[in-house]
Amino acid sequence: MRSGMGRIIRNFILASVPLWLLSVFTYALPLSYMTTEYVLWAEEKDYVNQKAAPDETVIIGDSRAKSSLIPGMIGDGIYNIAIGGATPIEMYYAAKNYIRCHGAPKAAVVIFAPYHLCDIDNWNQTQYNNYLSVPEQAEVMGEAISLKNEVVHYKGWLSDAVSFRLRLPSKYLAQEYDARFIGRKAENMAKYEAVRGDLGYCEFGSEPGNDSLDYETHHPDFDSSALVLAYYDRLLSLLTENGVEVTVLQAPINEASNEAMHEAFMEGYRQYLTGQEQKHPTVHFEKDVPVYSNRYFGDSNHLNRSGAKKYTLEMIPFF
Repeated sequence: MRSGMGRIIRNFILASVPLWLLSVFTYALPLSYMTTEYVLWAEEKDYVNQKAAPDETVIIGDSRAKSSLIPGMIGDGIYNIAIGGATPIEMYYAAKNYIRCHGAPKAAVVIFAPYHLCDIDNWNQTQYNNYLSVPEQAEVMGEAISLKNEVVHYKGWLSDAVSFRLRLPSKYLAQEYDARFIGRKAENMAKYEAVRGDLGYCEFGSEPGNDSLDYETHHPDFDSSALVLAYYDRLLSLLTENGVEVTVLQAPINEASNEAMHEAFMEGYRQYLTGQEQKHPTVHFEKDVPVYSNRYFGDSNHLNRSGAKKYTLEMIPFF
């Protein structure tokens, strides 16, 4: 009887070995199988959390910030720590960790697409990429519960949070299989080095022009998220309280989107910025959204490299 039970236990352990090995691989080597999007989050997180002297200026924001300003064209001491898909939630913690590890920069340029003050459209991606620490994620969850935000605090959130945190194969196996487990490592490492070499800049759309409509055109009014606005305010307060000179800029939109934009949305957005201007009097707000020819856009929401060069040159006076 004992030997029979021993064989059962032994066979169970042997059968579990592949699962344990897969779990270790999934947890330890994400750059081997994750997509390019993960690389951008990983590079930024590594940069923000490394011990180093502060940059003269940091660029903070979402994909429009990351794809619109090229630090190397502006001058020395500038790094773009924006992340594609980020809202002020992720960027508040990015800035906080940057200041903790580097010290406060002299200045910061903040750019968020207006719709990112309304939609938390990438929270699942934030979890998938394990961007926030456990205490940071718990703090966000507490805010979400308090403000009744059902995008962050949804049914099944705890199971997802644990699964992503442990990088369980159940969440990543399809990605691993698609990459043949280690098939993306060389590509991802090359992308990592390219973004680092471009001081955080990354092109999101590479078309030689685009006349499709951006995300803002889908909002009839400025239906802002209370959770996002709370973190936007916290981000500006964090920067100004640390003596950082803050400038809020607006990334360009294409001509097609400008023609289709709901005036109520843009008016609500401008009114919100006016309120923030009064609350944070030391912050400089550029409230007008530039409109560029469709040819400067690589997709409906992002400037191509030609557009980024044009915008960067025009924004140099703000640095």
